[in-house]
Amino acid sequence: MWSFFQRPAAVRTTVEVAPPRHSVSRGMSSVTATVDGRKVWFASRDIDLAPAPEAFGAAFLVPALHASRSLHIQAPVCNTWAGNLQALTQAFQRLWYPHARATHVLPVVRHAARPTGTALCFSGGVDAFYTLLTCGRPIDTLVYAVGYDVKLRERRRAAAVTRLVRDVAADRGIRAVAIHTNLRRHPLQRSTPWQLSYGGALAAIGHLIGNKAGRLLTSSDGLGFTHPQVGSRPDTDRLHSSRHLAVEHVAAGITRLEKIRRLAAEPLVQRHLRVCWKNVGDQLNCGRCEKCVRTMIALDACGALGQFPGFDQGRGLIAAIDGLPAVEPMLQTFFHDTLGGGLTGQAASAVRRLLDRSPQASAPAVARPAAAAGPATVPFGSPSRRRRLLAADAFAHVFEPLVGRRVGYVRPLGNVGDDLIELGMVQLLAEFGIRWSLWDATAPAEHDALIFGGGGNMGTRYMNNHEIRGRALATGIPLTILPQSFSSVEDRGFERVYVRERTSLRLCPAGILAPDLALGLVWPKAPRPTRDLGIFLRHDRERRGAKPLLARDPARICKTPADYLALAADHRRIVTDRLHFAIAGLHAARDVTLVANDYHKNRSMHETWLLRLGCRFAEDVQSALTMQRCAA
Repeated sequence: MWSFFQRPAAVRTTVEVAPPRHSVSRGMSSVTATVDGRKVWFASRDIDLAPAPEAFGAAFLVPALHASRSLHIQAPVCNTWAGNLQALTQAFQRLWYPHARATHVLPVVRHAARPTGTALCFSGGVDAFYTLLTCGRPIDTLVYAVGYDVKLRERRRAAAVTRLVRDVAADRGIRAVAIHTNLRRHPLQRSTPWQLSYGGALAAIGHLIGNKAGRLLTSSDGLGFTHPQVGSRPDTDRLHSSRHLAVEHVAAGITRLEKIRRLAAEPLVQRHLRVCWKNVGDQLNCGRCEKCVRTMIALDACGALGQFPGFDQGRGLIAAIDGLPAVEPMLQTFFHDTLGGGLTGQAASAVRRLLDRSPQASAPAVARPAAAAGPATVPFGSPSRRRRLLAADAFAHVFEPLVGRRVGYVRPLGNVGDDLIELGMVQLLAEFGIRWSLWDATAPAEHDALIFGGGGNMGTRYMNNHEIRGRALATGIPLTILPQSFSSVEDRGFERVYVRERTSLRLCPAGILAPDLALGLVWPKAPRPTRDLGIFLRHDRERRGAKPLLARDPARICKTPADYLALAADHRRIVTDRLHFAIAGLHAARDVTLVANDYHKNRSMHETWLLRLGCRFAEDVQSALTMQRCAA
């Protein structure tokens, strides 16, 4: 662990990928490479994996670009893939990273013949089933990556999904391959939106099995168009190809409803369809998350929901729709399609209510965008259905000095709670009429003011963010720190520093007190909760004391701010040491008790802001539960 007073490390500008190593032990074929100082491994008992450096290059290209660093692959790579890599980097420059750094590779010519087999990335969802049953090509391998949508530690669920894949493969008379990997545990992967990086992760699987399959099929997402914030795309997936592997994106332009209409009468799909990524409970489909509800609505529009036992034949559909607080803008296409595609009765009315309470403009809830500009409005349904904890005037002294300037946003690394802060920031920038774009460390100066995102990472405890601030200061452009907490002194040449709670002012006496930006977030009013008490505690070094056996970490359960807000809204009472999960509960008007973390942040935030918003505070979980019992 870093000392609070340790000297900052040198800023790293490259992501080094060491040559991969292959090993076989007790029937397990493994490929391992050290990436940015951390070991990344893939392992399978079903196939002999190839030590392909292209696999690690594909998986880490977007995370390297997202971190404003260049990718350096130390092992020689296929010259065809190296040429495609340049075009791929340029494509990502146009999409998300306009000043991306070049990738360093050593191309070589490889003469081995391309294998004839075709593999399909398959996890039991609508898109993969559609490709399997309709693409018209002979598919001889279904490949599933444990550690992508199901975490390695979720062994029972991983085993259940693997059985599903093997059952489907057996029904089709083809091979099933399960590959386990710790890829998503890597810090670069965890700090990159999966929505952007998963295309490269899928391609990595193809390169690893390239000795047996010369073609890898990836399935379109069912939006019916290529969304700018989606990382598996027809124009980029093919650029992951090499001399030995062709990567092909299938069924672009086909909507999810069209796919489901084609699949609804297939007994194989009826038995095995699995769409849920929430990974809760023992069922493969929870029937409550947005993706499950979206699929159930489409099946209902096709008149086939009762044929799918994995969704309990549709029982509870209306309650599940009404239980969703909102639908993110990117996903609303699916719901509009069902309304025009045969959905009627109570389900149609429930979908209209859901869309009415959902945001109608783009916001960084699914994946944080590479750049954005304002001013722009972010309407969230009718005013009577919006909720904001603090009025915009409470943030005027933060944003008014930025009006009229060319603002560059320096994005900190963090978790879904930090994404909630960012979502509030984007709305407030728009409300104050401030135009902005994402700052890039490698770009020529195009801003006359920089802002570093709010959160709880000032000081040297979180060195990655300390390094990012140093890189921004080195440009000479005035840098403002949006409302933050301090764990130690950080006296550097910032233009302004806004501090979000009073105790941190002792570590930054020149700081200006301002609310956490998530308190200025506008979000639809929440529906009625379906559960009573939820205990949610962090699983990282900020946790204070032992973790109760059944407590979950909401930052690990949720992937987007909408997930965070929905999970909080689903509980009538909440006990948590996650500050922004407590704020999410307050947005939903829930009974919230915030528990102390391992330094002053939670206690001071409660004293400074949250007490007046109706939040309780406890020094430990047991005290919090006692408070809840007394209140009940």
